[in-house]
Amino acid sequence: MDRALPRQLWSLVKPRIVALLCVTGLFALLAAGGGPPSVVAGFVVAGALIAASSAALNCWYDRELDRHMERTADRPLPSGRLDHRVALAFALSLFVAGSAVGLATLPLVAGGYMWLGVAAYVGLYTVGLKRRHWTGVVLGGSAGSFPVLAGWTAVAPLSVEAVLMAALVFAWTPAHAWALAHVYRSDFAAAGVPTLPVVADEAVVRRAVWYAVWATLAVAALLVPFAGLLYAVTLAAAGGALLLGYRGFSRTGSEPDAVRAFFTSNLFLSTLFVAWGVGGLVSGAEPALAAVALVAVPALFVGLWNARPALRGVRAAPGHEWRPVVRALVDELPVVLREYVRDNDHRHPADNSNR
Repeated sequence: MDRALPRQLWSLVKPRIVALLCVTGLFALLAAGGGPPSVVAGFVVAGALIAASSAALNCWYDRELDRHMERTADRPLPSGRLDHRVALAFALSLFVAGSAVGLATLPLVAGGYMWLGVAAYVGLYTVGLKRRHWTGVVLGGSAGSFPVLAGWTAVAPLSVEAVLMAALVFAWTPAHAWALAHVYRSDFAAAGVPTLPVVADEAVVRRAVWYAVWATLAVAALLVPFAGLLYAVTLAAAGGALLLGYRGFSRTGSEPDAVRAFFTSNLFLSTLFVAWGVGGLVSGAEPALAAVALVAVPALFVGLWNARPALRGVRAAPGHEWRPVVRALVDELPVVLREYVRDNDHRHPADNSNR
């Protein structure tokens, strides 16, 4: 066997995307109350395999397009180092294996949502819209919503809470994807992919991204009455960081600001899902955990911005405007925390856990 084959196949599954989808799905499962170890393990394995199959099918279908993009031209499929038939067989094998695990360990509805995620990413986005219209990323964002629904329904009936969190992923996707596309817009233009930063001028892109950020926060805020104190405090801290992370790009449209915005959006979504999931498991300890989040969440974003990660050799813009926001959080959020606990005790003197 070719020693390079495992590494080539691994590159097809887009591990970072799969990891993010597993995080959102797993913490949705935990937010619903958790489940037996067999269900949790089955969900993670099935979800990872099916998400990996979706990514591999995307790479297989886009192999000719990827030859025209500098960042993808050297990948195993477009470069010709990996036979496309091997890649297709690998992708389909992952899908079959993931489906088998899901059917053996999860309710059928949870597996169904996983399959809908594949249909949305491969069918709607990759095949249907990516090459045809700038709304591909917007509508294709539905693919990221289905792991949330799959995680929740793995252990509980579908609820408004789960639908809202799935809607959050949908709303979050455009600002996240357009920040990345802005950095790689020359690649997308060379490949003929009409993403928004390719077909619209910079001022339009900056406005659209900024509106998408606010839409994300609006949807995230709708979940506060359902998700509890830990989520609310995390949203306050992470939401402020999201605005700071995108503010530079909305004003300048520079690539370093776009890089900073992109990585900020990843951390924003991850922290919200962790807070949502943990809050669903340990509702009685939420005040203490919220106090921890009050310090930890801003620290995570400050650490990210100080690290200045890079895309295409472009390092994220530095920023010091977080300092007044951190001071405001430290000064104001403890007051909000105390008032929330007092009001919640008043409404539910016998039991604060009504989830």
